[in-house]
Formats: sequence, structure tokens, C-alpha cells
Amino acid sequence: MLNNTINISNKKVAYAGSKIGIAGVFGYSALVMLYAIIRSSITIYHIMPSGQRTTILLQNGISITYTIAVFSILMALLSSLSGAMAGVILKKALQYFNPNFIKRKAIVISCITAFAILAIMYLLMYALLKNWITFNYIESFSFWFLMPAVLFFGVCVIGGSKLNKVLYAESIK
Repeated sequence: MLNNTINISNKKVAYAGSKIGIAGVFGYSALVMLYAIIRSSITIYHIMPSGQRTTILLQNGISITYTIAVFSILMALLSSLSGAMAGVILKKALQYFNPNFIKRKAIVISCITAFAILAIMYLLMYALLKNWITFNYIESFSFWFLMPAVLFFGVCVIGGSKLNKVLYAESIK
């Protein structure tokens, strides 16, 4: 028989969600940084004469790295809050809608939770960026929302499945 008292605290789940959010931002930022440096370096390489390339390419890499690093730190603060919130919401949803901790049901709950949080995040981003976060500007939409949303969705489903295992293990103690 499953025990209804589960010892894993909301604080612990929020902390784990916060760490995952920060890791996601820095992982996504590293990919964006790599893309931006490669793309701009190829353009510089083809435009500049061979004697002037080295310094410009080095300065290009440093400036892009610095800019993305500073922006990533700011976004990590926001993502830590959303990761903590998502972790606690996911824990509560799993406990309420999946009291027997069935794996498939946990995945469905994680998907629904991820879609709900992404819808809220989209509305908040739309309120901030207005028309720049629409399908009219697909590059902006993809960069600011779609790619991070895919990452968030995957992490939420995997995290929800793992959280379900933890909750199940805690319930049978």
C-alpha cells in the first residue's frame, strides 16, 4: 500500500528546478554563442583581406562571448525562478493527478504541465515584446521562444518522469 506522506519538500524540488533552469540557460547560450561566432567569423573571413583577419576574428569572438555571457547571467536569474516554479507545480500535479505514480500517466501530466507553463511564458513574452514575438518575425520567435520551449518541454518531461520515480520511492518507504 502506498504511503500518502512524502518526505521530499517543495523547497528541495524548487531548488532542483532552479538548478535545471540555470543549466538550460547556459547550455542554450553556449549553442547560440557557437552559432553566432561561427556565422559572423565566416562573413568576416570572406570580406576582410588576409592580413587583417586575425585581429578582427579574435575581437569578434571576444565581443560575442562577453555579450552572451552577460545576457546569460541575467536570463539565468529569470530561468531559475521559472524552473523552481515549474518543479513545484509539476510535483503538486504528479501527487494530485497520479497518486499511484504510474509512469505513463506521469509523462502525460508532465507534457500538460509543460504546455501550460509554456503558454503562460508565451503570454508574458508577448506582453513584453509585442509584435516581435509573433510568426511575422519567425527568427525572433524561434530564438526567443521556440528553441527554448523545445528545450524546456524535453527537460520538463524527463524531469517529471524522474520526479515521479522519486515520489514513488518516497511513498513506499
